[in-house]
Amino acid sequence: MSSDPIQKLILKNKNNFRIAAAIGEAWPEIRAQIVEEFFKRLETRMKPRLKGWTFGSEERFGIDPYPSFHFLKPPWRDQYGLCLQPGDYGRRVVMGIYRETNTIGRRAFAPELLEAVSKRFPLAKERRPWWEALIPMQSPSADWRQIHVLWQLKSDAKVCSDVTDQLLDLAEVSAPILDRIVRKYRK
Repeated sequence: MSSDPIQKLILKNKNNFRIAAAIGEAWPEIRAQIVEEFFKRLETRMKPRLKGWTFGSEERFGIDPYPSFHFLKPPWRDQYGLCLQPGDYGRRVVMGIYRETNTIGRRAFAPELLEAVSKRFPLAKERRPWWEALIPMQSPSADWRQIHVLWQLKSDAKVCSDVTDQLLDLAEVSAPILDRIVRKYRK
């Protein structure tokens, strides 16, 4: 999309100029609001299937570099959790199993966890200090900064259902293994 006609329209008169400035100032908050509302819809859809789990989000999309939607079983607190993260300001969307490195320190990675996740999600990547498993998001997109993706997050129930299903699959595959790991270290 060429910006020349838009620039001409903005510069056409003082009123258009003011409107464009107001839209420009509001845009970051609008994007953040769309993703926050999407995270709330995910939680609403997931809660009935993940009874007793806790849900939350941190930072703001497009404003902070690594906003996240996370969910976990209470016994995992301060050790592990599952996460959807539109990182790098939405440029690289991932989901996965995070590690609370501040509390678990240099605890060994669980090879069976990455192996199980890789069977369900073939794009799962190698572990990193704060991730047991990291999966690049493909659907709806790996980059949520795109206008059509933001509109889908806001208005397309099928997209919300698809992302919910992916996160529930991640929970199904990883929860039994994480339960065993947490029990092992709580003794």
